[in-house]
Amino acid sequence: MTALVTLWYLSLALCVLAVLAVLALLAARVAAGRFTGRREDARRRLLPVMLGGDPDHLQRLHGTDLAVAADLAGELAEMTRGSERDALLARAAALGVTDLLLCRLRSWSPQARLHAVEALAQFPGGHDYSLVALDDRNPDVRLGAALALAQCGTSPDPLTVVSKLKAGEEEHSLLLVSLMRDLADADSEAVASLMFDENLSHRVKFAALEALSDRGGEYAPLLAYMVRETAQHPEWQPRLFRALGRTGHPAGAEAIVAGLHDANWIVRSAAAEAAGRARLAQAADRLAEMLCDDHFWVRYRVSEALLRLGPRGIATLRAASESRDPVVSAAASKMLAEGKAA
Repeated sequence: MTALVTLWYLSLALCVLAVLAVLALLAARVAAGRFTGRREDARRRLLPVMLGGDPDHLQRLHGTDLAVAADLAGELAEMTRGSERDALLARAAALGVTDLLLCRLRSWSPQARLHAVEALAQFPGGHDYSLVALDDRNPDVRLGAALALAQCGTSPDPLTVVSKLKAGEEEHSLLLVSLMRDLADADSEAVASLMFDENLSHRVKFAALEALSDRGGEYAPLLAYMVRETAQHPEWQPRLFRALGRTGHPAGAEAIVAGLHDANWIVRSAAAEAAGRARLAQAADRLAEMLCDDHFWVRYRVSEALLRLGPRGIATLRAASESRDPVVSAAASKMLAEGKAA
């Protein structure tokens, strides 16, 4: 009998706990709904003020209203330019947004510090705070500060930025490429000089090369040089070949054709892709030979490159589609069909 009573009490306790848990969830849902509702009400009230208020007659905000105003300032600043943006930031400062952002810079939360430094960079005088954030203990905050400075055109030189980011040691974000693009817009020569710094990681150099490849053929010789210098590191070459192909410059032709003969199939595939993007007519004969490559992905990239070469490549594909070799004919026929569908 004692065991049954114990089980009954245990069941009752579990039921009570379940009810309490459900009540707690309901209370949290109600509280979250009220909080969200207050923020939405604040957004509706503050939006006209942010867009058209007189900074000299605005009163400082507090609590939820101030937090909402800070979020609105960041959102609206990204959508405005020129005098409208300056007026918006002046209103935000009058409402106390800058003081709130400065407080968030001292937060224990890396996310809060990141949002604060990104927003502060848009305000007059925010440059100094972003520079300080380049020494933040969190790599994401450092990267956010670097991006904000680069986008505003007030960034230090690329080597200083990379050194502070400790890129390749603690930084693993694809945003590094975006940062390099912004830095290259301001000083492409300084970004190119990173290639020759032996203390920098290849992660940094690859990001810089991708940024430089977007600038057309100006840096194609440098990319071709890097391809030759990394011949002993096939794991690095695919990214380099893709960057070289994007330039479309004849200076990269020799390096790309050499890559088509590489023993590593991944490198051959990347070189074939680069030949197609660069429209290298002189690579047509070698590409035709590669239609019988042992690896499917190489054959696909080769046939795709031939299609991009225009009439000469298409003629090669048509001839290959009639080959007695089923592998060659299949690769050429499928690409011709894809070309017609496109």
